[in-house]
Amino acid sequence: MIYYRDNELVIRSLEEADARIFTDELAAQGWHPDIAVYHGRLKDQAEGKCVSLAAEYKGHPAGYVNVYRTAEEGPFKVKDWPVIVDFCVLKKYQRKGIGSRLMDAAEEAAGQYADTVCLSVGVCDSYGSAQRIYIKRGYIPDGSGVWYQDRQCVQYETACTVDDDLVLYLSKKLPGTKPFPDRRGTGNPERAGAADAEAVAELACELWPDHTPEEMTEEFRQLLSGNDAAVFLYRKEGKPAGFARCQLRHDYVEGTESSPVGYLEGIYVKEEDRRQGIARMLLSACGEWAKEQGCTEFASDCELTNKESQAFHRAVGFCEANRIVAYARKL
Repeated sequence: MIYYRDNELVIRSLEEADARIFTDELAAQGWHPDIAVYHGRLKDQAEGKCVSLAAEYKGHPAGYVNVYRTAEEGPFKVKDWPVIVDFCVLKKYQRKGIGSRLMDAAEEAAGQYADTVCLSVGVCDSYGSAQRIYIKRGYIPDGSGVWYQDRQCVQYETACTVDDDLVLYLSKKLPGTKPFPDRRGTGNPERAGAADAEAVAELACELWPDHTPEEMTEEFRQLLSGNDAAVFLYRKEGKPAGFARCQLRHDYVEGTESSPVGYLEGIYVKEEDRRQGIARMLLSACGEWAKEQGCTEFASDCELTNKESQAFHRAVGFCEANRIVAYARKL
């Protein structure tokens, strides 16, 4: 998966070959890396637990960072905030803007989960570059002081070694995001029926503005009368706030090995209701429906220019399978 590209730098998904390269490069810097850590990141990424990013500078792996759904240590483990973990740019590639680009991509991924992202940073001088980057980017300490081995240090009492486990926790409110509401008591997506065709069509016209409400209503009425497709509708305070359309595809689907495959044909949440977990609930309902139809794989697609959709797909665990250009001609 490509997250960013220019003439010299590519931000992409972490790959199997990166594990050995980063292990060897960090060892050459005098560090003591464990290749199993990278294999663990790759496993977590494959299972949708995290987004693992690698920076490639002029064709050479130069750095990496990971974004996990929630923090499992420190003062933020009671928060529903994503956490940036294990950020590193190899020394020979520092001061080239690579770290900033990696953090841009990491924060974009984190913004799909919540309006705030958190992280921890070591307090010794080997973490000096990371400390400066975080402060410049707007991260602020949480006020709980330093922690050692997941325990808060107590003034005049805690004795510890100044090593990688002595950390400070910071957080940042992401720009352009809305606070996450308390989701207790919110509804669940419902399977739409023929009577819901007009409500779904109204939302669909916001997603696909080239179609008229009449066209969309008729299309959904026909769709909802079949067995190979499903539409899920989310209502907020009784009003339609989002929908997802999925169906079975029996022909070949890029990146899959089975048939049929559940396919996300469209998903949309009204702008004022975004960043509340609604899209995730809709997608989950689609996935459960596909499982009920006997599917073991679920796929989707989006336009190459739709960066927001690409970020959403990455955040919910999709892996990029291919990029293609479609052609047609008159006969």
